[in-house]
Amino acid sequence: MGTHAAIAIGLVLYVVLTTAVSFFWMSRVRKPADYLVAGRGLPVWVLTGTIVGTCIGTGVIIGGSGLAYKHGWAGCAYPIGLGLGTLLTGMFFARMRRYRFMTLSEEIACYYDGNRGVVEFSNVSLFVSQLCWLTVQIMGGAAVLGAVTGLQYRLCVVLAGFAKAVITIPGGLKAVVYTDVLQTLILFCGFGCLMHSALGGAGGLTELRQAVPADYLSFLGVASLGGWNVFGLILVLTLNPIADPGRRLTIYSAHTEAGAKWSVMSSGVIVMIFSVAIGITGMYTYRLNPHLPVPDQALPWLVMNVLPPWLAAFVVVAVVSGMSSAANGNAAAAGTFFVRHIYPLVTGHYPKRPVVVVRRALACAFVFSTLLALYTGSIVGFVVKFLPLTMSGLAVIILLGRFWKRSTWQGALAALITTPAVSLAVMFIPRQAKFWENPTIPATVVGLIAHIVVSRLTPPSQRSFEEVAEALSRERQAIEGASPDKPAVAVTSLSASQIQSTRM
Repeated sequence: MGTHAAIAIGLVLYVVLTTAVSFFWMSRVRKPADYLVAGRGLPVWVLTGTIVGTCIGTGVIIGGSGLAYKHGWAGCAYPIGLGLGTLLTGMFFARMRRYRFMTLSEEIACYYDGNRGVVEFSNVSLFVSQLCWLTVQIMGGAAVLGAVTGLQYRLCVVLAGFAKAVITIPGGLKAVVYTDVLQTLILFCGFGCLMHSALGGAGGLTELRQAVPADYLSFLGVASLGGWNVFGLILVLTLNPIADPGRRLTIYSAHTEAGAKWSVMSSGVIVMIFSVAIGITGMYTYRLNPHLPVPDQALPWLVMNVLPPWLAAFVVVAVVSGMSSAANGNAAAAGTFFVRHIYPLVTGHYPKRPVVVVRRALACAFVFSTLLALYTGSIVGFVVKFLPLTMSGLAVIILLGRFWKRSTWQGALAALITTPAVSLAVMFIPRQAKFWENPTIPATVVGLIAHIVVSRLTPPSQRSFEEVAEALSRERQAIEGASPDKPAVAVTSLSASQIQSTRM
């Protein structure tokens, strides 16, 4: 059996299996909370599996291995940043499970008096960030599919978007997390076999070290990529999980607060350990072919030109599993955000049939992200550009809101406005772009300063975090009390009075 045939069979079996799991859980959706937050009853082992799977997506697998191909151990910076951010999120934010939030914006509202400007700015930014991440996952799936099938890239983008939509939409978050556990097991088995083959083919790690430039072997590849660039990449990827609505969604869906904490923390450690596999994959590919025109082709080239058919099929399915896990998490977060915040923002009230609305919204989200994927460049370049725009300011206001009691909603707005402005200035002013390379560092620093200064100049908050959380809980009942097939008993409209005030 040839490589292409083996891969085709593996992918068909994978799609059939994961789609079956999604439709299985679709039949068990009894209320919107089952679809949106998995009934808030997920055990530790399920949470760990889904968090690891969503961390190790396209950016890590394709972007990270491509970075390792070009700069050696610098490729480890990608999963290390995500793993570190996930670890810190578990340490400091798992306690938010006790408030039964549905989205990260609800948590942010409790930090800043429920101020309408902060809340709606956060809603739109977080929703857009999930669409961008979904685009990244579709791009990665298309890159792998194109490399292993020879089909045109645009067709591969459409096929990747369609496949991910079919797996994600039917069953909601429960389908997402259980398919993620399955996909994570496939991912680690596939990369375990790949590492065995790579190190065996290279003659061991010692021989591999001798086959790549010396700069590749410096700590995190700083001699090759540059210390400033490595630090900026790790910083932006560390901030991402802290301000990631998908990571918070898993916390809010945990069965217990302790389970949320330890599953998120252990997932961060696992992802950081996995960084070694990414570095070895990229450098092994460089040893075999140092002349690839595009670094993102490193892993697909290795699969198609070096591995035996059975292992190539296994690795491709493993790679697709990792990307699908990440796409599932992004889509689940986007759907929950839409029904909880975007729909009420546009219409002034909650949907009568939340599950129906969120499924239709996810279908539109996949169409939009697929179209966006058709017109973007490299995966790492895309991530580095859009993350500072959407996530740096959010990370600043979340961290200060959580740890600095003097922070105010005026300071939060100042940070949310200045961080994207600084990011755009760095990206579009040639001298600044050349000096900073990555806009994350200046954007984060300026946003932090703006937040502190404005907060000091404005009056402190008057109400407690718990008071706002209680008000939001009453507001959520319009969604959580509805049936997936019948209208809610009461649909609560958003009111300015409910959204004004509170903090820890």
